[in-house]
Amino acid sequence: MIENVLKIDQIARISSRAEHSAFTDLLPVGGEHLLCCYRQATNHVSRDGVIEVSKMTLAGNVHSRQRIALADHDLRDPKLSRDASGKLWLIAQARHADQDNQTLGRKMVSWFSEDGSSWSSPHTLGLPGWWLWRIHWQGDEAVGLAYNRAQDRVDLYRGHPGKRMFCVNPHTLSLQKHQLGYPNESDLHTDSKGNLWALVRRDADTFTAQLGMSATPYRRWQWQDLGQYIGGPAWHPLTEDTMLVAGREYTGKALVTSVWTLHLPTGAMQKCLTLPSDGDNSYPGLHISGDDIYISYYSQHLDNQVRVYLARVTGANRLRDVVEQT
Repeated sequence: MIENVLKIDQIARISSRAEHSAFTDLLPVGGEHLLCCYRQATNHVSRDGVIEVSKMTLAGNVHSRQRIALADHDLRDPKLSRDASGKLWLIAQARHADQDNQTLGRKMVSWFSEDGSSWSSPHTLGLPGWWLWRIHWQGDEAVGLAYNRAQDRVDLYRGHPGKRMFCVNPHTLSLQKHQLGYPNESDLHTDSKGNLWALVRRDADTFTAQLGMSATPYRRWQWQDLGQYIGGPAWHPLTEDTMLVAGREYTGKALVTSVWTLHLPTGAMQKCLTLPSDGDNSYPGLHISGDDIYISYYSQHLDNQVRVYLARVTGANRLRDVVEQT
């Protein structure tokens, strides 16, 4: 059975000491190292968040840490990516620390680095009020889904994080157009035919995630209900037609961090693994290398402390075989 294919080989705590370390992303660098970014703050909703970027070996041994802060702002949900030239990009939402001044609002901010050891000064992308959750590179340009809770919708944006991102498809998924409430966090994938795929979390009505697909120029989308709640979704290609998905699952009793396979043509999902997780947890980053799957995530399953972990899971090759045989 697919639930018995993947095995946890090692789990290492990688965040430095902090009251609350959460909301991760993961990126390989230099073949033998990983970068993991996450927010550190007083708690889940406090307005004092900063970003820590840890550089580590594949075994989770941290070599260096970089701390990124923005005066008078709470930095939330950082995401890592690499452009076509190899330059590294970090984006995050910056929420003003003054809770009483709503006009200051929220904005998207980016930084770049050549190797992850030092980062540029911040740059504002020009998306006030919208949350560009992550970016996905297509050549020299990036695309991403930005959401607006008040408007119950996500829009597709295209551009460059070092310049500006522009809306190219409003109401990509929305309550008004699709009768599907509060779409928000997402991940994107471009297949070998140039089709753009989207996995989108929702937090209204059925709370079920949606799988979308669109051919270039990504104006017309087809959506399929996955029948599964997935919080903070992250995915990585496993085969041509199947993605490995990680995110927050509600079991009916608790929230946990889980891993599934997702067959793109049919939308069929199969549960593979649940990582040690409890309380405030999930928001994973994913990387696959050969037979190994690396998953960053946060959890408070140990000592009730909210920490960031790196899990190394084996069995990716066997999982590919099982998927291709079914």
